[in-house]
Amino acid sequence: MNKLLPVWRAFNLRCPACGKGKLYARYLKPVETCEVCGEPIGLIRAEDGPAAWTILGLGPFLVPIAFMVSMSGAPIWLTLPLMLLGAIGIVLLALPRVKGVFIAVLWNMGRVEPPEDRT
Repeated sequence: MNKLLPVWRAFNLRCPACGKGKLYARYLKPVETCEVCGEPIGLIRAEDGPAAWTILGLGPFLVPIAFMVSMSGAPIWLTLPLMLLGAIGIVLLALPRVKGVFIAVLWNMGRVEPPEDRT
């Protein structure tokens, strides 16, 4: 199977195994198991990597835009809140997709962790 197909599926917020089931139960909470194929997506631990990569990936785009807007001569009371809202919006849109890609890459590598024994 193509190694990029699960990544594309997860980028589109679908199960990396089948591409039909949902990847998330809520905003960033992965489903325990895929509702279509039964893949244990909830056992894949993405941790803090997606947040770091989202910020590192968007920084080179957001910083020049912020610089150009600040040099435009527009009033700061208008540009600062608009830039803040725009940056937050872009991060909130990108974060689930980056986390989905992380989950798909870990799934490709077979990094599904067994549940912890809670005795």
